[in-house]
Amino acid sequence: MNTINGIVKTYRRQKIIEDTLILSAIKYFLQTSIEAMIDIVYHVAAKKFNYPPSDARDALKMLSKKKVISASEFDTYSAMVGLCNRLVHGYEDVSPELLYEIITEQLGDFVKFIASIIPLIIQLEENRPLESDI
Repeated sequence: MNTINGIVKTYRRQKIIEDTLILSAIKYFLQTSIEAMIDIVYHVAAKKFNYPPSDARDALKMLSKKKVISASEFDTYSAMVGLCNRLVHGYEDVSPELLYEIITEQLGDFVKFIASIIPLIIQLEENRPLESDI
Protein backbone atom coordinates (compact mmCIF):
# COMPACT_ATOMS: atom_id res chain seq x y z
CA MET A 1 0.00 0.00 0.00
CA ASN A 2 2.96 2.31 0.47
CA THR A 3 3.50 2.36 -3.29
CA ILE A 4 -0.10 3.33 -3.97
CA ASN A 5 0.04 5.98 -1.27
CA GLY A 6 3.20 7.28 -2.92
CA ILE A 7 1.39 7.55 -6.25
CA VAL A 8 -1.44 9.51 -4.63
CA LYS A 9 1.01 11.87 -2.91
CA THR A 10 3.10 12.37 -6.05
CA TYR A 11 0.49 12.86 -8.76
CA ARG A 12 -2.67 14.91 -9.05
CA ARG A 13 -5.99 13.19 -9.70
CA GLN A 14 -6.09 14.18 -13.37
CA LYS A 15 -2.62 12.75 -14.05
CA ILE A 16 -3.53 9.49 -12.33
CA ILE A 17 -6.78 8.92 -14.22
CA GLU A 18 -5.27 9.86 -17.60
CA ASP A 19 -1.92 8.05 -17.41
CA THR A 20 -2.25 4.43 -18.56
CA LEU A 21 1.09 3.46 -17.03
CA ILE A 22 0.10 4.77 -13.61
CA LEU A 23 -3.31 3.09 -13.89
CA SER A 24 -1.66 -0.19 -14.85
CA ALA A 25 0.58 0.03 -11.80
CA ILE A 26 -2.38 0.75 -9.55
CA LYS A 27 -4.31 -2.20 -10.98
CA TYR A 28 -1.33 -4.48 -10.44
CA PHE A 29 -0.76 -3.36 -6.85
CA LEU A 30 -4.44 -3.71 -6.00
CA GLN A 31 -4.67 -7.12 -7.66
CA THR A 32 -1.62 -8.55 -5.90
CA SER A 33 -2.67 -7.07 -2.55
CA ILE A 34 -6.13 -8.61 -2.80
CA GLU A 35 -4.67 -11.93 -3.95
CA ALA A 36 -2.43 -11.93 -0.86
CA MET A 37 -5.50 -11.25 1.28
CA ILE A 38 -7.30 -14.17 -0.39
CA ASP A 39 -4.34 -16.49 0.25
CA ILE A 40 -4.36 -15.51 3.92
CA VAL A 41 -8.12 -16.09 4.20
CA TYR A 42 -7.76 -19.57 2.69
CA HIS A 43 -4.90 -20.36 5.03
CA VAL A 44 -6.70 -19.21 8.17
CA ALA A 45 -9.93 -21.02 7.26
CA ALA A 46 -8.04 -24.26 6.62
CA LYS A 47 -5.49 -24.16 9.43
CA LYS A 48 -7.38 -22.41 12.23
CA PHE A 49 -10.89 -23.72 11.60
CA ASN A 50 -10.12 -26.93 9.71
CA TYR A 51 -12.41 -25.73 6.95
CA PRO A 52 -11.55 -26.26 3.28
CA PRO A 53 -13.24 -23.31 1.55
CA SER A 54 -14.60 -23.72 -1.96
CA ASP A 55 -13.62 -20.15 -2.90
CA ALA A 56 -12.54 -16.87 -1.35
CA ARG A 57 -16.05 -15.75 -0.43
CA ASP A 58 -16.68 -19.11 1.23
CA ALA A 59 -13.55 -18.60 3.32
CA LEU A 60 -14.71 -15.09 4.21
CA LYS A 61 -18.11 -16.49 5.24
CA MET A 62 -16.32 -18.86 7.60
CA LEU A 63 -14.38 -16.00 9.15
CA SER A 64 -17.59 -14.04 9.54
CA LYS A 65 -19.34 -17.02 11.10
CA LYS A 66 -16.46 -17.40 13.56
CA LYS A 67 -16.65 -13.65 14.38
CA VAL A 68 -13.15 -12.96 13.06
CA ILE A 69 -14.68 -10.35 10.76
CA SER A 70 -18.01 -8.57 11.00
CA ALA A 71 -20.87 -8.81 8.52
CA SER A 72 -20.00 -5.39 7.12
CA GLU A 73 -16.35 -6.43 6.78
CA PHE A 74 -17.52 -9.56 4.95
CA ASP A 75 -19.34 -7.30 2.48
CA THR A 76 -16.29 -5.07 2.04
CA TYR A 77 -13.81 -7.94 1.59
CA SER A 78 -16.21 -9.76 -0.71
CA ALA A 79 -16.37 -6.63 -2.88
CA MET A 80 -12.57 -6.57 -2.89
CA VAL A 81 -12.54 -10.16 -4.18
CA GLY A 82 -14.96 -9.07 -6.89
CA LEU A 83 -12.67 -6.18 -7.82
CA CYS A 84 -9.73 -8.55 -8.08
CA ASN A 85 -11.73 -10.81 -10.41
CA ARG A 86 -12.64 -7.80 -12.54
CA LEU A 87 -9.01 -6.70 -12.71
CA VAL A 88 -7.68 -10.17 -13.55
CA HIS A 89 -10.35 -11.46 -15.89
CA GLY A 90 -11.67 -8.24 -17.35
CA TYR A 91 -15.29 -9.20 -16.74
CA GLU A 92 -16.05 -5.52 -16.97
CA ASP A 93 -13.91 -2.46 -17.24
CA VAL A 94 -12.79 -0.77 -14.06
CA SER A 95 -12.92 2.94 -14.71
CA PRO A 96 -10.00 5.21 -13.87
CA GLU A 97 -12.37 7.23 -11.70
CA LEU A 98 -13.31 4.15 -9.66
CA LEU A 99 -9.67 3.21 -9.25
CA TYR A 100 -8.89 6.72 -8.05
CA GLU A 101 -11.75 6.55 -5.54
CA ILE A 102 -10.49 3.20 -4.25
CA ILE A 103 -6.90 4.35 -3.78
CA THR A 104 -7.88 7.61 -2.10
CA GLU A 105 -10.76 6.43 0.07
CA GLN A 106 -10.66 2.68 0.63
CA LEU A 107 -7.08 1.54 1.25
CA GLY A 108 -7.87 1.53 4.96
CA ASP A 109 -9.84 -1.66 4.32
CA PHE A 110 -6.52 -3.49 3.92
CA VAL A 111 -5.31 -2.13 7.25
CA LYS A 112 -8.55 -3.22 8.93
CA PHE A 113 -8.21 -6.71 7.42
CA ILE A 114 -4.62 -7.05 8.60
CA ALA A 115 -5.56 -5.93 12.12
CA SER A 116 -8.32 -8.55 12.34
CA ILE A 117 -6.23 -11.39 10.93
CA ILE A 118 -2.82 -10.85 12.60
CA PRO A 119 -3.90 -12.31 15.96
CA LEU A 120 -4.97 -15.53 14.23
CA ILE A 121 -1.74 -15.75 12.25
CA ILE A 122 0.27 -15.28 15.45
CA GLN A 123 -1.79 -17.93 17.18
CA LEU A 124 -1.29 -20.35 14.30
CA GLU A 125 2.45 -19.72 14.35
CA GLU A 126 2.65 -20.22 18.11
CA ASN A 127 0.82 -23.55 17.86
CA ARG A 128 2.90 -24.77 14.92
CA PRO A 129 5.30 -27.59 15.74
CA LEU A 130 8.98 -26.82 15.47
CA GLU A 131 10.65 -28.10 12.33
CA SER A 132 12.81 -30.31 14.55
CA ASP A 133 9.59 -32.00 15.79
CA ILE A 134 8.48 -32.95 12.31
